[in-house]
Amino acid sequence: MIATARQRGGKVKCRAPASAGPRTDRRSRQGAQSRLRILEATFALAHELGYQGTSISKVVERSGLPASSVYWHFADKDALFEAMIQHSFEQWRLLMREAVVRVDAGRRREAVRTGIRSAIDSIAASPEFWRLGLMLSLERQPIERKARQRFKEIRRHVIDSAAAFWRRILPVGHDKHAPELLARFTMATADGLFVSAQIDGEGDYRRLADLLVDSLEAAAARLSRRAA
Repeated sequence: MIATARQRGGKVKCRAPASAGPRTDRRSRQGAQSRLRILEATFALAHELGYQGTSISKVVERSGLPASSVYWHFADKDALFEAMIQHSFEQWRLLMREAVVRVDAGRRREAVRTGIRSAIDSIAASPEFWRLGLMLSLERQPIERKARQRFKEIRRHVIDSAAAFWRRILPVGHDKHAPELLARFTMATADGLFVSAQIDGEGDYRRLADLLVDSLEAAAARLSRRAA
């Protein structure tokens, strides 16, 4: 322990420094709050102006924080967008309920329906991750941005998780490519539903989810028969 020593009467007495806990905690909370304000301001600007139209100076103005605070948390605009992708994904993942269904013979459709409805409900409730990621993916640039690359990495993780789900519920001996194919089809359909929602407004996505379940179940059955 770091201490201050003073010689008195041949004895050394040590005095521990005052605890910096409360002050450190307060600074930590303030830093987290500032970071969240910056991310929220950036997302609002990106939604309005796109990647090219969003600048650090506009983020400073919208957040009400000094430029030094923005640069304290983020090295540049690309790092800021990368963090925003991660933050929006974490918010979406909190809403994405796990499909806790005991899978056995005859229960596959129930498992698929629960998983698909959970995914669609979470996208409808927290669309920021999809909106931001698709926007960056469509704004092609000569140099690959860290933010777009981060979105692709997260997307790959989501597809891998979906493929693992299909491996658990498909019958033994299924086509070895089926889980990946079904996972990619599910993701592509989710993209389409999200874009449709942005263009056409609200819709009965529960019914669309049931149609997707029908399609996935038919595809899974066909791929299972092919392997038999």
